[in-house]
Amino acid sequence: MHLRRIRSILRTPNGQESGGMQGRGPNVNTRENRHQVSPISLFGLLAIPFLLSLISPAVAQDNAKLSSQRKQLQADMEYLASDELRGRGVGDEGVDIAADYLVARMKAIGLNTEAWEGSPKQPFEVLLGAQATNNRNNFIEVNSPSDNGGSKRWDLSDGFSPLAIGASIAKQTGPLVFAGYGITANDLQYDDYEGIEAEGAVVIVLRKEPQRNDSESRFNGTQNTRYALFNTKIKNAVDHGAAALIIVNDPDSIQAAIQQIEEEKQREKDRLADINQQLESLPLLNGGRKKQLRSSITRIKAAIASLEKEQVEAERGVLGMSEAGRRRPDQETIPIVSVGRDVVDQWIRSSSDTSLVALEAKIDETGQPASLSLADAQASLSVGIEPLNTETHNVLGYLDGVGELADQTLIIGAHYDHVGMGGNGSLAPGTIAVHNGADDNASGTVAMLSIAEQLTSRLANQDNRRRVVFIGFSAEERGLLGSKHYVKQPRFPLESTVSMINLDMVGRLNDNELTVYGTGSGKDFDGLIEKFNSEQEQPFQLFKMSSGYGPSDHQSFNEVGIPVLFFFTGIHNDYHRPSDDFDKINFDGLNRITDIVSDVAVNLATREKRPEFSETNRRVEIRRQMTAFLGISLQDSDGKVIVAAISEEGPAGNAGVEVGDQIQKIAGREVTEAADVINWVRTQSPGKPAKLSLLRAGETMELSVELGKRPAQ
Repeated sequence: MHLRRIRSILRTPNGQESGGMQGRGPNVNTRENRHQVSPISLFGLLAIPFLLSLISPAVAQDNAKLSSQRKQLQADMEYLASDELRGRGVGDEGVDIAADYLVARMKAIGLNTEAWEGSPKQPFEVLLGAQATNNRNNFIEVNSPSDNGGSKRWDLSDGFSPLAIGASIAKQTGPLVFAGYGITANDLQYDDYEGIEAEGAVVIVLRKEPQRNDSESRFNGTQNTRYALFNTKIKNAVDHGAAALIIVNDPDSIQAAIQQIEEEKQREKDRLADINQQLESLPLLNGGRKKQLRSSITRIKAAIASLEKEQVEAERGVLGMSEAGRRRPDQETIPIVSVGRDVVDQWIRSSSDTSLVALEAKIDETGQPASLSLADAQASLSVGIEPLNTETHNVLGYLDGVGELADQTLIIGAHYDHVGMGGNGSLAPGTIAVHNGADDNASGTVAMLSIAEQLTSRLANQDNRRRVVFIGFSAEERGLLGSKHYVKQPRFPLESTVSMINLDMVGRLNDNELTVYGTGSGKDFDGLIEKFNSEQEQPFQLFKMSSGYGPSDHQSFNEVGIPVLFFFTGIHNDYHRPSDDFDKINFDGLNRITDIVSDVAVNLATREKRPEFSETNRRVEIRRQMTAFLGISLQDSDGKVIVAAISEEGPAGNAGVEVGDQIQKIAGREVTEAADVINWVRTQSPGKPAKLSLLRAGETMELSVELGKRPAQ
């Protein structure tokens, strides 16, 4: 699921990231009711052997089919969420391997996979970031009196790198000036620019801020303030008339960068050893797989060689091109570059009686600026940056339509990309590790494949049905780019596309809660979902959201007037983190979700009248799974919310809440139905205090409850 629009709901009021949804409707996290065994359920357990003996061959066959379906879901998931695919990040070979897997599975299912000039892949370009053009356009040249009028030049892979946060194409010349940390903080009586002439100069500034580990610092000391931000330093340099800005990396950041590169190199070496082992164990006749593995070996060796070069520059302190961020289109800027600490130290020593380390130490010791002009040293620099693009693919397979409805289309989609090894899009800052994305969105992808298998069989004998198109979208995590591209360049006309069903994060069914968005985007969708849910062997506790908008691929179709349905089991704490892994998937729940979606899809593929589109509210709440625990069951009664049961040793019981209490307010909010309490708890994290206003025996009272951690299920 695309991150930008849901980042805010993963934060608690104090700014900490959280997540999770595990509610039961009116039953707010009770535990004891789940563990009671009624006489009927006890009889059911004892009678299982006898009942199994009465199962007809047809029922046994159905059970075998269900077992096969679940096994295939698990096998698909195990592969797509494996470390081998490196988190399926766009721009990495893992997402291409995943695309090839989808193609193979679609062909095995029997879908038509010749949608795009004989291929199932729809290519499109994705902007990954920025890259330097060449050495001719990227360099810095410095001369000084101590060099007897001579000059020296540094370029790419030699202690110099342009930064994407600055101007893309520029050349500047000016005197070299060292401006400490580049900070002007009038509120703290600190100004690195005081006493130096920055107008028209090439200004050198240190990363972060003074006295980083000093709790007595006029700055925070233990945490960065806004003055440490790249954008703050850049704006200050521009405000002082600097012609260009040189950023010098700090030792702590250098060590962290080296460690990350070392860890990434080791992971690549481990992958290389694993693939070599696979290659040795393959039969001689398996030429196709051997070719694929040898291709992977070539890419891994190239990646290791690239990391070796990157490490050399990192050890000198040279920042990666996008490490300081990227410039906003409207941002006023100047050329901004990173230069190795050894290079800057050489400039300072040549033009003064001090050094880079000595200047840093002086600022830290005194808490005062130590800025200086570098004795008439002149710098000429040039930057040339261009976009870095990569090609990725939507993967499409379809069942042909039949009869009068044959030219109409139903789309069922799921994005198969994730956030790769972390970095951009990850909610584990600084962590470079495989983000397997089992729930997001291997779960939707494998569900789509399972539904394709079901519909291939269920629609086989229908003599009047719409075309059903199955699409694995790429680059969803970069802004729904795959689905947006398809909508701009559809394989089948959008005007004859009757609906789109989206599956994204459907692998963590908890407390039987299934959320369906878009129920208001088609005029009869609400009733349709209710109908097919009631016909399930175990109906879901549905949460229906009318809006057809939201941070996933259905929105691209809704925006062009196509009714949509989006199935979803909720945001959780593992979202966009390495911990979103295979072992946390609820395969029984995932299996049941494929069944209800298949039922809905069969209806939409065969009904005589196509759904009628309705515009919905653009504001949409993204449901999260519950992590906090109040420990009560509630009952709605004539506009009152009554405590029906209390969990033993639960937070509410420990605080003095009693059965029969009427909850009037929670955290100052009026309570008129049990959902008011549930929805508030859903947005909180364990440890959060909650003030309850109660009515007991005609008397109003207030109790303070500290929410607990939701018990494991």
